[in-house]
Amino acid sequence: LCLALTAALLACTSDDPPEQPAPPPVQPVEQPQQTEQTEQTEQTEQVQPEPPPQEQQEQQEQPAPQPVQPEQPEPQAQPQPAQQQQQQEEIAEAPPEGTRLITLFGDLTETVFALGLEDYLVARDTSSVYPPELVADLPNLGFTGALNAEAILALDPTMIIGTPLTGPPGVIEQLQAAGIEFLIVDDLNSLDAPAIKIRAIGEAVGVPLRAEVLALDVEKRLEAVMAEAAVIEKPLRVLHVYLRRGGLQLVSGEGEKAQVIIESAGGLDAAADVGIVGWQPLTPEALVLSDPDVYVVMDLGISVIGGLDAFWDIPGIAETSAGRHRRVISMPDLYLLGFGPRLPEAISDLTAYLAQVQAEIAAADGAGGAGGEDSGEDSGEDAAQAEAE
Repeated sequence: LCLALTAALLACTSDDPPEQPAPPPVQPVEQPQQTEQTEQTEQTEQVQPEPPPQEQQEQQEQPAPQPVQPEQPEPQAQPQPAQQQQQQEEIAEAPPEGTRLITLFGDLTETVFALGLEDYLVARDTSSVYPPELVADLPNLGFTGALNAEAILALDPTMIIGTPLTGPPGVIEQLQAAGIEFLIVDDLNSLDAPAIKIRAIGEAVGVPLRAEVLALDVEKRLEAVMAEAAVIEKPLRVLHVYLRRGGLQLVSGEGEKAQVIIESAGGLDAAADVGIVGWQPLTPEALVLSDPDVYVVMDLGISVIGGLDAFWDIPGIAETSAGRHRRVISMPDLYLLGFGPRLPEAISDLTAYLAQVQAEIAAADGAGGAGGEDSGEDSGEDAAQAEAE
């Protein structure tokens, strides 16, 4: 019995927790430390400190995918490698060192300025009046057909850009013998004239890429204005009247620049429509026969005769539809007939004026009934009254 009690007592003593090998105690301090370190690590990985502005810019320029920035251009606007190379070549492109240019017609001078070559110009002719704030500082050599060799040689030019009118021939031969290069640009009457002149001058001066960019821009603008004029269903009859000192009064008909401008603006050349070809004297019979809805004149001509009031006093002018309703648009000479880089804008201005006249006619027709604006002697007053209302 004693032995049994002793054995039982020993068994109970061996089950006492202090005597049993217990598992490693949980360390309450280490686990929170590990959790805090893990959270700090995750937070560090998710939130990076913002770099300085310069570093941010460098990161945006890296090829790695980046969020689209609002100020970035559209994908199609970003130049491709070939375009970038062309732009770089265009920026570096310049005439040969020592180039000194003389331009001897207004459209040629304007083209040189449009090409950004104004620093190479040393003189111009009388017709070169645009851009006015820049050409005013250039020596004026007078009329392109009456040049003075000594005056030109004193300017030491390397190239003269002129037209078939440039002369006289003996002066040209003298200048060529002195080693001056000549570029003669034909006076063209077609819509591609500006681009042809631009490319010819750019190639001769040594900036063909720059010229190509400008030529393509002019062609694109021409296409846009032609599309505007194409929607006109019933073209107005338009007559170009040319006025100069000494009582010179002409109308231009088929084959002249004015016809190209008028038709490109959505009008009908009234002189060409009745069989007038080229330049013809202005007569009352020709005016009545062509019976234009609109006159187109040039600023210099109007100035020569003393203003628009004097224009209406020219015999026959007031006897046409355009005269009865006082419809005339006056434009700068070089702007209208120069066929230079601003040709698209000249066509656009004429298109806008013709559209305005058509709107006035439509308003007059609506106010005057089916008879139209020219149905009676008082049609002009009716039109004016309709416009006022």
